[in-house]
Amino acid sequence: MQQNDPVISIIIPVWNSERRIVMALEAIARQTVPRDRFEVIVVDNGSTDGTAAAARRFDFVQVLSEPVPSSYRARNRGLAAARGTYVLFTDGDCVPDPDWVEQALAAIDEMPDAGLYAGRMVVFREEGAGPLAAQYEELHSFNQKGNVEHGLCFTANWLCRRDDLRAIGGFNPDLLSAGDSECSRRMIAAGHKLVYAPKMTVRHPTRASIRELIRKRRRVVGGRWHADGMVKEGAYKAFRRFTREAVNLAKATRRSDRSNLAKVGVVGVIGALMIVSHVELLRLRAGRPPYRS
Repeated sequence: MQQNDPVISIIIPVWNSERRIVMALEAIARQTVPRDRFEVIVVDNGSTDGTAAAARRFDFVQVLSEPVPSSYRARNRGLAAARGTYVLFTDGDCVPDPDWVEQALAAIDEMPDAGLYAGRMVVFREEGAGPLAAQYEELHSFNQKGNVEHGLCFTANWLCRRDDLRAIGGFNPDLLSAGDSECSRRMIAAGHKLVYAPKMTVRHPTRASIRELIRKRRRVVGGRWHADGMVKEGAYKAFRRFTREAVNLAKATRRSDRSNLAKVGVVGVIGALMIVSHVELLRLRAGRPPYRS
C-alpha cells in the first residue's frame, strides 16, 4: 500500500440502472468519514442507457467498463484496479447508510482476525412497489445474518482484504448469479473467517412487481444451476431442492406476524416462484443459457 492509497476501495458493478446508481453515489457522497479514506470504483457492465454518464458526474468516482455480461466479471475488473487494503462491495441499486464506511472501518478494528465481513441488508419500498412483491421480499430476501450462519455473504454488502480475494482468483466470471455464495465458500475454504457486521448497513429496494420477482428467480436458478453443482447432480435433485426451499419459506411465512390475508398472498407468490424454478430447470437441462435478468 502506497502512502496516499485509501484504506477501502468501494466497488460497484452496474448495468442499465441510471436512476439508481445516482441514488447509490449520492449516499456514498454523504459518508461520515473523510474522502481520502476510501475510493469509489463503478464498473459499467455493458449498459445501453445513460448509467455510465450518470456515474461520471460524480467527481470522486472512477468509472471503468466491462462489456462482457456478468456482475462478477465486473467486480473482478474493479478488484484489479483497487488501491485499497480492503475492498467493499455493493450494488448499483443499493443505498448505503451514511456511516457505512465508518462502520466498515470499525468492524476491521473490532474483529481484525476476520477475513470476510458481511454487512446488514435492509429492504425498503419505493413508491409504486406492488404490495405482494414487497411483502415477499421483506420476509424472505437479503437475510444476511442467516446467510452468515450458512457460510454465505451477499456481495451487496461485502468487505474483505483485497489481496485475500485476489489470492483465491476473485469471483467466478462465468456466473450470472450465485457467484457471491460460490466465492464465499472459496474464501472460507482458504481459511478466512466469515463474520456478521450488523452496524455496516446497506438498504435495497424491494422488487416492484411479481414480474420482477420472476425475472430475478430465473437469473438465480441459472446461477445456482452452475455454482451449486446442480448441473452435475441432475434436474431431479434440483427440483427436490427448490421444492424443499419453497416449503420452508411457506412455513416461515405462516409463522410471521403478517395478517392472514398477507400470508396467503405471500405463500401464493412462493408457489408461483417454485413453478418458475422448475420450468427454468427444464430449460437449463435442455442446454439453454441462463438469463442475465
